[in-house]
Amino acid sequence: RRKHSTVASALPGTVSTLPASPSLPTVASLPMAVPSVDAAAVFGGLQQRTGALGRYLTKLPQALPMALFSTYGAVPPFGALAVVLCPNPTQLARGLACFLGCLLGTVAGASFDRGKKEAARFAVLSLLKEHVQGEAMTVQELRNLISDARSRFGVASGRLAAEAFEDNALGSIYEDLLSAELEGPANDATDLPALQRVKAALDLDGTVVGEAHKNAAQKLVAKGERLEGEAMTRAVDKLLFLSERIFADDEPEEARLYEMSRVRQLLRVTDREAKQRISSVSRALYQQSLSSVVDKVDMRAGDALAGASAAFGLPSDEAAVMNTERYRQIAADLLKGGHLTAEGTATLKRTQGVLQLGDHAATAAFESVAAPIFRKDVDQVADGLREEAPNQTETSVTKLSTRCTELGLSEDARNAVITEGFTATLRSYYDQACKDARINGEEASLTTLDKMLAFASRADTVFAALAAKGGDHLGEAAPTPPITLAADSIAARRLYGLCLARGLDGDSMAAALPEKLAGLLELSQADEETARIEVCQPRLRKLYMDSIEKSEGQPAALPLAKLALDAEKSKYQLPQEAVEETALEVYKARLEPLGGRVIKAPEKSMLDATRKFMGLNEDKVRMLHLKSFGPIYESSAHEAMGTNGIMSPEAKEALAQLRERFGFKEEDARKIFYNAVQKRLDQSIEKVGEAWEEATYTKEALAQLWKQRGKDVGDDPLADGTGGELGIKDTPVLEGVRGSELMKELTDMADFYVGNDVLVQDMKDMPPEYPVTTGKGLEDKVKEEMYGIYAWNTVTCQDTVNRDKWERCKPHVGAILGLSSEKMMKVLIRMVSRWANMFIKQKMGENGKLSDEDISTLTNWVPTFFGIDKDVTVKMVQDANKGMLVSKVLRLLNMPKLSSKDVQQLRDDVDSWDLTLEKDLELTRPQLRSLFCVEVGATLEEPDLTTAQKQDAIEVSREAFGLGQKEAADEVAQLLVSRCRGCLVNAVGDLMQGNETRALKEMQIVGFLASFVDASDGLEVQMDWDVAQSMRQRLLKLYATSPMGREDGGAKHVDTGALERILDVDPLPETAEA
Repeated sequence: RRKHSTVASALPGTVSTLPASPSLPTVASLPMAVPSVDAAAVFGGLQQRTGALGRYLTKLPQALPMALFSTYGAVPPFGALAVVLCPNPTQLARGLACFLGCLLGTVAGASFDRGKKEAARFAVLSLLKEHVQGEAMTVQELRNLISDARSRFGVASGRLAAEAFEDNALGSIYEDLLSAELEGPANDATDLPALQRVKAALDLDGTVVGEAHKNAAQKLVAKGERLEGEAMTRAVDKLLFLSERIFADDEPEEARLYEMSRVRQLLRVTDREAKQRISSVSRALYQQSLSSVVDKVDMRAGDALAGASAAFGLPSDEAAVMNTERYRQIAADLLKGGHLTAEGTATLKRTQGVLQLGDHAATAAFESVAAPIFRKDVDQVADGLREEAPNQTETSVTKLSTRCTELGLSEDARNAVITEGFTATLRSYYDQACKDARINGEEASLTTLDKMLAFASRADTVFAALAAKGGDHLGEAAPTPPITLAADSIAARRLYGLCLARGLDGDSMAAALPEKLAGLLELSQADEETARIEVCQPRLRKLYMDSIEKSEGQPAALPLAKLALDAEKSKYQLPQEAVEETALEVYKARLEPLGGRVIKAPEKSMLDATRKFMGLNEDKVRMLHLKSFGPIYESSAHEAMGTNGIMSPEAKEALAQLRERFGFKEEDARKIFYNAVQKRLDQSIEKVGEAWEEATYTKEALAQLWKQRGKDVGDDPLADGTGGELGIKDTPVLEGVRGSELMKELTDMADFYVGNDVLVQDMKDMPPEYPVTTGKGLEDKVKEEMYGIYAWNTVTCQDTVNRDKWERCKPHVGAILGLSSEKMMKVLIRMVSRWANMFIKQKMGENGKLSDEDISTLTNWVPTFFGIDKDVTVKMVQDANKGMLVSKVLRLLNMPKLSSKDVQQLRDDVDSWDLTLEKDLELTRPQLRSLFCVEVGATLEEPDLTTAQKQDAIEVSREAFGLGQKEAADEVAQLLVSRCRGCLVNAVGDLMQGNETRALKEMQIVGFLASFVDASDGLEVQMDWDVAQSMRQRLLKLYATSPMGREDGGAKHVDTGALERILDVDPLPETAEA
């Protein structure tokens, strides 16, 4: 069978477009006036198109082989008959007649083949006409009959002509049926099963079916001009629905999507619109199936619905919704008489099973119909409960119970409807009460509230009696909760407040109503408390004010009034926070007239009595007192400091009494006082800044600065143009000293700070705290320079009185400027460093170095005199000598010949100042290696040292110059190679010149070096001699036989093995050594 091998290919060609009409009606809204399509009639009509030969062949007996009616069966008889009928007996004539007979037989055979296909099509149509809508024959049986008919007429499946027969004959049968259904009614539930049965019976594959639907879409589009409006919409919807359902069984999924997309493209319908229209048809068809449930509830209808939703492609959730709606319609029809009969109950039970509804869904659907009917009865009962009447409860309970039984409502549904109805009546009362409160006044609103509460009480009684009656049959009934009303919190609080106010005004009967109203309106505890505060807080405020005013001027009377006030206050049941808030408001009102001035002692006593009367402690009224009396206290502090800025003992005592009068805590009064001090400091810092400018700026710069500010420097004797020295002089005098005005201002600032007891020292061992500083009025750099000048002049001043005064003020000055003790020490060290650097520079310029006396001055006298750490000056001296030593190293490295003594002297100088060549002198690695090689070279050629001593000396040098193990080893190896080659070359030259003595001295050095190499483990030396081996051999022999080659000049020769190995020559024979 053919598969969908061309699914991904595009449909070639174009077709005429379908007229777009967004306002066309949907399928579900179309009337069903057109009769249903009769598939048998369609097949009968198709049979009428069969030719005479096809009809004749179908009437032949079944036993007659159809193979006779073919080309092979017709040619021999026609040929023989032509020979027999030939009038000319000659062979040529008979041969020609036979040929013509065979030709005629071929033509007849072709006609027979076409006739058999028509006969097969006629036979298939006959079977479909008879059995397409029959339930007695299954699809498989019908398919077998069709297969037999096809086999009889030579178009059985699998034969050569079968594929063309399926495409043309069978495909056209399916296509004609589809086209006929498209012209039928919009919602016909028989269309889809007929198509599915024909497709299965004809055993059509997806390709043939897809082509049929495509052709049907093309025909439909071609009819667009003749088929308009509802008819066109109906046909398009039906074709989309039938195509989607027929293609649903196609495999793979891509094939189904491809075939459906071809239909949509021809119809010019988007995928989303197609899904909507298909869903509309599915719902309409399923609705037709549901109509049978309304007319007749039996198992047959249930079987029809069981597979309807799946057959029509309706989602299960939509089917469930439609089933529920149908159930509700049936229930509504059964309740039209106002009650549900036993037969109606049974009908609903069967309907629930047919529609496959769960108990919950069926109950909900039924209650949605029965509840509105019962609600009318509830509303009648609620209207009767508005006014009290005899036997009101029994009558209401009987009516509601009877009607609930007649309607078949459950107890839960009954209670829900009754609650809803009674709540609606409560809502009407509530709305009227709110309206009265806004328009008609509080009395009208309270009257409505009383009616609402009375109705709620009667409704709760009826509800409880109804529950008790149901409990008589089912056992003990559960207690029913009272009916409540969800109300707006703001409006509910207003109504609650009206009831509460009436109860507080003395109406004893209405005292319990606020609590009932709170429960009825579902007021939360927070809302109830808020409403109580809104009502009772003004009353408590008035109670406080009246009691205080009655005791005005008599503080002793308030404690007696407190007893009566507490009894009245207990009725309000206010939370403590609200009571305290009210008390603070009253106290604030009493305090406001006293603010802005110094209160008298009686006024202070009355304030204290008022505060105690309302149960307020000092902490509660603290902020009120600060706000009222804080400005006047700060102003008094300024007056106490006076013009000179330092308070007298009497002023301090008066300020302390004022603090007590205002009721300030000591820490609060200190903060206000600190604020006054801060303002004074801010004023004095301007003068300090000007004094600093005079001390640091040159005369020209100062004049320019003051000119910019609009101030004339005039002939100020202090503006002498020496400000660039920053106040540093070796022996400053008091008069005319740079910074004298700055010293005065800073000293006055410290005296002001200390004289007013601003600094705080809680413990003797702890440093004092400075709560007020100059803040951000000055830059940090300026503050440090100010303190530096002050500290330097303090130390260097020759006047004892001023030096002592400045020394006493020095720590305070730095702290007031906002400097920590560490920062002050750094500033002093920086000032001393400036002087020390100038001293060192002067001495180095005079002597080229620092003498012992200079060093003692720097390391001993300077720390003691300036009060700084000795390490600071030692570091200065180190830095000075470091520069000197660096210069010395550079000179040594630039010398044409550097001796080991020079290097050793350099090392000794570095060690004497506790410095290191590598880190402190900042020498480069090549410079360190050069100094190392100079010292090591002399060590290696030293004849009096053993190998071990030389190795130790090399290790000491390596550590001194900061070289690594490998780095030092490489330098030693390179040095040995260089010295050995140099000495050997010199020995060759001396020997060639006839100077054997000098040659032997050079060879002796080579011998020392060779012995060191031979005795050193791990020392690798690669020699590349530029001297011939014979010459090396000659020099070795000369050295071995010379006096230098003997140990201590004796008769024993030295061991020349190391020398032989390093020179890479043959060992000397013993005779040669002798």
